[in-house]
Amino acid sequence: MEFDNLNVLRVLLAIADTGSLTAAGRQLDLSTAAVSAAIKRHENSLGVRLFERTTRSVRPTAEGEVMIDHARRALELVAEGQAKVRHGSLELSGTICITASVTMARELLVDWLAEFAAHHPAIQIDLQVSDAQLDLVRDAIDVAVRNGPLIDSSLVARLLAPARRLACASPAYLAQHGVPRHPRDLAHHECLVSRVRDRMYDRWYFEPAASPGAPAQVKVSGRLACHDASIAHQWALAGRGITYQSELVVAPSLASGALIRLLPNYVGEEVPLYAVMPSSRFVPARVSVLVGELSKLFRQQLKLLRQRTPAVAP
Repeated sequence: MEFDNLNVLRVLLAIADTGSLTAAGRQLDLSTAAVSAAIKRHENSLGVRLFERTTRSVRPTAEGEVMIDHARRALELVAEGQAKVRHGSLELSGTICITASVTMARELLVDWLAEFAAHHPAIQIDLQVSDAQLDLVRDAIDVAVRNGPLIDSSLVARLLAPARRLACASPAYLAQHGVPRHPRDLAHHECLVSRVRDRMYDRWYFEPAASPGAPAQVKVSGRLACHDASIAHQWALAGRGITYQSELVVAPSLASGALIRLLPNYVGEEVPLYAVMPSSRFVPARVSVLVGELSKLFRQQLKLLRQRTPAVAP
């Protein structure tokens, strides 16, 4: 094998995927010495170490992780370009690794991703469900669906939908405990508190939806608290209390009547939904198409939700 730039990238990925110079050589039909020499030359040209080598393992350095991520995307981009030139069109193919919170995945993504894969038979979906903020580069994730502002400036975010939080409860809960008419009334209700980014989220913010007025921040409490917003959602459906979540997440429950929107003259804090990616360069076509379709999905759901007259229990 002649070691041009693309082949060096292939060697880099083979080592990262196998964790071994010998295994990488077998995968590429090269000797271990040739693999080692190629990586050493590449490290010398960059002036950094890409792998920490011991007698038992080969582990990427922080710089190596960055290079591996970009190498993977660069080779994918080249492959897509070659396919387009050869065939005149490009069928989406390959694996899309996507991560989302438990609630977001269950309520919005599970069925939609299956339909997306059905429409693109050469696509494989790898969905990683977690409320933790996974490392997109280290975990080789193509896109994360996340609420709130972007924290890591090394990542790139595309706004999917400008959502807000809503206070909601089940008809059964409201029949037993009454309907809050003002945000301050929530202080006297069973509120389902959950953790957001390692912080107990027990101060709920509201502002008038249309008419001028003062915003309100209410300290809430309840006998049930959790670190998983999907559990708070399930408790709300079961009539255990009031939940305060993104309108996108509760939209299906509101549409079915399982939950009732409270305080229709107020809106909660902004929780914009983003597609977060490791880099704006070398984004595979399959990822770009998926993000674009997700944006259409969420914006349409928001449009339908906001057109619907809020139903509040008597």
